[in-house]
Formats: sequence, structure tokens, C-alpha cells
Amino acid sequence: MQSRSMTELSKYRLLNELKQQDFILELKDFFNKEHLPDILVRIGQKLGAPTNKVTASMIAKRMAFFGVIHLYAMSVLNQRFIVKIDDIKLVGRAEDRLWLPDFYFEHYFAEDALNDRVKWREEVIQNIFSGFFHPMIEALRRETRFSKLVMWENIAIYIFWLYESLMKDNEYKWIHHQLEDDYRFIVHEASPELFGPYKYNPLTRFDSEKVIRENLVEPVRVRKTCCLANLLEEKNGKRCSTCPNGCNMPPF
Repeated sequence: MQSRSMTELSKYRLLNELKQQDFILELKDFFNKEHLPDILVRIGQKLGAPTNKVTASMIAKRMAFFGVIHLYAMSVLNQRFIVKIDDIKLVGRAEDRLWLPDFYFEHYFAEDALNDRVKWREEVIQNIFSGFFHPMIEALRRETRFSKLVMWENIAIYIFWLYESLMKDNEYKWIHHQLEDDYRFIVHEASPELFGPYKYNPLTRFDSEKVIRENLVEPVRVRKTCCLANLLEEKNGKRCSTCPNGCNMPPF
């Protein structure tokens, strides 16, 4: 991929070069039932998470950037990354208590959009959601019994954020129609089968009108579920600005 494209994607946690880091995880281990328990312990200790369920929720939020990277490539660059899970590393830093890892692709190539972009787009979306997010959520669910609904919303909020931020940025005005069309398709029109064995699109229910909340200047989309981030040591009980009203979920 051209260096300019890599620079663009570095804003979304894609590393261009792997340097000596202190906290590197193999993405494939998150899908391995023998390795996942250890992964949960290591990440949970780093986050200061009180339970594996809280850790699972944070993993889903961090993994959302896998989708952000691929969807930016699809909608802005008209490209699809061909990369194996075995060739992806999550690169964190020892001092980062919130564990905000970057993604590093060891081996990959970028495929340009095909002439039939509609069909090509469906394939890209299916690879991202059914091929990656669905099995990831299922693995975390089996190991921790944490809510799949919360994990899907953890992913949805970053999909919303990506497209909404791009569509209001004049730098991307030239592809505004394509961004708008892709966003609408992903969130509202895509067949449930593109996301996994579902009867409905798992993102749609989380798209709601933004509202003005007390002490906030900009309107926000209030979540349907609580991500439990307030239970992390670094958060010290502070809830997200989008946390649902009356959020008082216990640290189960």
C-alpha cells in the first residue's frame, strides 16, 4: 500500500512499522479457546478490570478499530485488505493503562474495488463482520458469558463515529455521497447474513437520534447498553458521556 494511504490509516491505529514494544499480543490467540483465558487475565490486569466480563467488553471496544481500518480502506481508498488473522499483532505500550493497542499487519495486500462495487462491498462487509467480529464475540461470550448485545454496541459506536466524522470533514467532501451510501448500507440495509447467523442486522438497533445532555455542548447518541468502562481503575468510576440514563450496573 502506498505510504500516503498508510499515513491516513495510522490515524485509526494501523502501524506501518513494528518496533520494540512492551505489550504485543497475537490476534489469533483471541480465537483460540486454550489461549483466550490467559489473554483475558493479561489484559484484565493491565486495565485494572474487576472481572473477565469487564475485560471482554473492553476487548470488543478495542477490536472495533479492526473494522474502522477496513471500512476506511473500503469507503475512502476503495480498497480491501487481504490479511490473515495469523499475520496480525496487537501492539500496546507498558505505560498505557487503558490498553489502546495498534494493529500491525505482517503480511497483506490491498485489492482495488471491482467493477461491480455493490457486490464487492458486500464481500468486504461480510469478511469484516461475519468473518471477524462474529467469531470474536462468540469466543468472548463462551469464555466470559458476557452480553453479545453490549459487545455489538461497542463495535457499532465506532462505526458510527468513523462515518459521521468523515462526512462532516470537508477533506472528504468529494466522496460524501459514497460515504453516505456505504454508511446507510452497513447500518440499515445490509442483509443480516453479512454479519453472521442473525435474523437482523446487529448494528441497526443502536442507531438513534442524538440528544443534548446536561453539561455537554455537542449532542450525543446515548447508548442502549453500558460498556462498564467506569469499572476500570483508570476511570475511577467515571462514566462515558454517552452512558444510558440510570446506568448503575454492578461490577459483575
